[in-house]
Amino acid sequence: MVRPKKDLSKPNMLTLRVSDTELDIINGYADKSGLSRSAYLRKTIIGKTPPIKYEIVYNSPKILKIFSNLANITGNLNQIAHHLNAGRGWTDELRREVNEAIIEVREMRKELKELVGNYRGDC
Repeated sequence: MVRPKKDLSKPNMLTLRVSDTELDIINGYADKSGLSRSAYLRKTIIGKTPPIKYEIVYNSPKILKIFSNLANITGNLNQIAHHLNAGRGWTDELRREVNEAIIEVREMRKELKELVGNYRGDC
């Protein structure tokens, strides 16, 4: 069986000694950036550090409930927009639904602020 030829587009090799902790850190950053360790180190060494991609996970039941409620409100507002875009006019019921949605969003915003505090100033 013939052995495949090596890719010579990168013919030079560097050797670097690191501790176990440093290796874990490098591997972690490479994984989070979505690159191989070699690709991550090449980009870092030449000054083009790749962005680290963080996944934000919410495990607070209160916050997850708020997101669920926001999704429901978003669906309602989408239906209202569809109704209006279809050329149907405003009705008293439609105005009431929009006002209720606004009140709910404000209440959720207040509750979120209490749970997580202000983020980047007052929103």
